[in-house]
Amino acid sequence: MSSKHAEAKNPRFDSHWAMSTWLTLYYTIFVFVLLTAASAFLYSGLERRMDQESREYLLQKVQILGQILQDQQLSGPDIKQEVWEEAEISGRLQSSFFLRVLDAKEQLVAETPGMASRLPISAFPTPDRTEPQLRRWQSATRQYFLLVSAAMPPASSVSSRLHIQAALNVSSDQNLLGTYRRDIAVVLVCGLLIASTVGAAITRRGLRPIADITRATEHISVQHLQYRVRARARPKELVSLATAFDRMLDRLQEAFERLSQFSGDLAHEFRTPINNLMGEAQVALSRERMTAEYKRVLQSALEEHTRLAYMIDSMLFLAQAEQAPAAPAPVSLEARAELQAMCDFYHDLAEEQGVELACEGQARIPADPLLLRRALSNLLSNALKYTPRGGRVTLRAAEGPDTTRILSVIDSGAGIAPEHLGKLGDRFYRVDPSRTANPGGAGLGLAIVKSIMTLHGGSLLIDSTVGQGTTASLVFSAGRSPPIEST
Repeated sequence: MSSKHAEAKNPRFDSHWAMSTWLTLYYTIFVFVLLTAASAFLYSGLERRMDQESREYLLQKVQILGQILQDQQLSGPDIKQEVWEEAEISGRLQSSFFLRVLDAKEQLVAETPGMASRLPISAFPTPDRTEPQLRRWQSATRQYFLLVSAAMPPASSVSSRLHIQAALNVSSDQNLLGTYRRDIAVVLVCGLLIASTVGAAITRRGLRPIADITRATEHISVQHLQYRVRARARPKELVSLATAFDRMLDRLQEAFERLSQFSGDLAHEFRTPINNLMGEAQVALSRERMTAEYKRVLQSALEEHTRLAYMIDSMLFLAQAEQAPAAPAPVSLEARAELQAMCDFYHDLAEEQGVELACEGQARIPADPLLLRRALSNLLSNALKYTPRGGRVTLRAAEGPDTTRILSVIDSGAGIAPEHLGKLGDRFYRVDPSRTANPGGAGLGLAIVKSIMTLHGGSLLIDSTVGQGTTASLVFSAGRSPPIEST
């Protein structure tokens, strides 16, 4: 049978069974089992005690009578008298206690009056010379007796020919036990009903905070993401649940706000090049143009297409980075070599802009080579873009505290105001609110760098002072990286 079929037939997997029903059921079963065990223990204790008292009483009477017969060497009439007197001493003559003395041939010597009609000789167990024999017996009138047979020790020629039979009517004990059993049954039934009622009330009261949380969550929607469950005065077990739920809502609200902002920024960024393309195309088609004019329009369109392709490529990379199933497999890279390769690649551009490039420091970096070069390229292109002629851009490798390794791109540009530092790395965010200071950029470079560092288990840190320059650092933690292969 498949697991799905098993779950369908198992009531534990039935969605129609509420948690309150299960808790009430478990509580009721527990109370019922507890009451049953306690009642069984008390009943068995009472039964054992009554049986022990009856056995001790019978054995004591048999022992006393046997001692008298052995010591006094009594004859038949005297034995009869002694049996009657012993029955009278017990205070149970003609009621519940009976005595009988038999000779060696199982012939009656003496017995309590009325014993023969109630207790035949054959009902008693066969006597044993070593110890008394006991048994329980039910008469035809449904009376219960405890019977004992004891042989006289061979101390004399007379006593050796005798044995004693004694009986005790224990019907009252059985009736008492029967009444006790009925009382136990009533207690169990009443206890079951009370336990189910009380259990249901306790369960409903205990689950009330969950119902409150449910009602609170019903108010939460896309338009009302600001609502929170709040821990408040809830049970300790639900405080962590409410807190975790509120944190999840905080993350959802933040993600939704970022998504909304991203959608707006995306529309804005795409609208500008598309409007440019449409405007230039409309102007070009408004009348006949020279070949050179068409060529200029196509060149302008190519620039806009390049910009669109860059944005699409960058957004695709960010989407893939967010949904990456696993971190990249880094290798141990010589940081100085990677920095020098970047310097060599951007040397001509830096020289054209009148900016000095420099590399310094040594360290080994656990990173994916292609992703590392893309991150460094984005940082270095930004630094060159905002560093004035005569400035300096330094690429530095250093070992940080513990197992961290740091790659820094340091420029001597104008710097960034403090209010912008916390938002650097957000998609489409640019320091210039007009978005026109650098039309060639899309505001995705630092977002890509941030995603690359997240994939490596590291971070992007940006420190800047207005008028002095900016330092962008890639912080790698060797302790959080996967196993490294040296290159």
